[in-house]
Amino acid sequence: MVVLLVVGLLAGIVPLVYHQARHILGLYDPTASSDGVTLRTLPLRGPVAYSPDGHTLAGWSDNGTVELWDVDKGTRRHVLPFAVNTNGRYSYREVVFAPDGDTVATELNDGRTIQIWDTRTGATLTVIKVPLTHPDGLVPLRASKLVYSSDSRTIAATGDHLQLWDVATGTRRHQIDVSARDAAFAPDGRTIAAVAERQGGIWDVATGAQVHPLDPSGGHFRTVGFAPDGRTVVADGDRVRAWDTATGAVRWSSGLYEGDKPVYAPDGSLLAERSGDDVWLVDPESGKKLRTLRGLHGLLIAVGNYAQVGQVAWAPDSRTLVVRHDTKDESWANTPQVWDVKTGTALQLLKGHKGPVYDVAYSPDGRTITTVSGDGTARIWRATP
Repeated sequence: MVVLLVVGLLAGIVPLVYHQARHILGLYDPTASSDGVTLRTLPLRGPVAYSPDGHTLAGWSDNGTVELWDVDKGTRRHVLPFAVNTNGRYSYREVVFAPDGDTVATELNDGRTIQIWDTRTGATLTVIKVPLTHPDGLVPLRASKLVYSSDSRTIAATGDHLQLWDVATGTRRHQIDVSARDAAFAPDGRTIAAVAERQGGIWDVATGAQVHPLDPSGGHFRTVGFAPDGRTVVADGDRVRAWDTATGAVRWSSGLYEGDKPVYAPDGSLLAERSGDDVWLVDPESGKKLRTLRGLHGLLIAVGNYAQVGQVAWAPDSRTLVVRHDTKDESWANTPQVWDVKTGTALQLLKGHKGPVYDVAYSPDGRTITTVSGDGTARIWRATP
């Protein structure tokens, strides 16, 4: 009885001390107002993508196939056939829907095949064999990211070069001499921005000619993206920089290591930057930090348990965002959080996965959130209204 009494007292005292200490030190308490509600569970493991109409989910199954699922019914529509023999298990590539929803694409695991399927029939539309680039024909140009143009007619692949391909025919339109880490089409589809480690630029899609260079000024780049209105392009690396797309002039530059992988809100009103255990909300016009969504570890940061934000995904209405933590952090890797952007409060904890969450995505209508975990399941959650 004494042992049970002591355990009971500790169970009550420890949370009280924890929250009081957080309050004294000015640390934000991330306790959410509710836990997320799972609507259905699908047998998917790798990265997923919603179709533009929100009714179809594409993703990798546990046995290494790409599948299309009916989101509303929770039924499998198509298992997409591969053009080459490839062992997809435990090596999952990004799956990308065309903006018109008619096709879906991914890179296969041989590192040099891009395959595009018709989403209505599940049949292969185009197979692109990325050419070898080594003088002796030994090393393939590995595509690491695929990006569709806004008219769905062109797909770009990063790698040793930036390459632009015709979706319908598989014909290469342009090969741009930049060892691209990341790339993004402008909203109007007329230009594309890409960054290598030490260089970047904006190119004309029709001609392949460079429009403006993007200079890291002795630093380096990681990712790049356009503002929703197309007037600004932002790249991160040793710092976050923004350029005017019309003139190529630098609009603003952050201090060193000021955040990571900025993501525009769909309405263009904010930039979300990952910064260690926090998410910074930044004014996209000036680069000024407006507010911080505080990390979830509080006092544990002081003893070295420093969680990294792995991914930020915006709701379509720009009012909320979901945060996935890095898979290296065991305590929160299974549990993404939904945040209210205006108030800076946590709204939901998406509890239920038995393994680290590797990908999160809002549906286009904002009504659901999909999380994909190493436990071999994708959960579809009811989003906070």
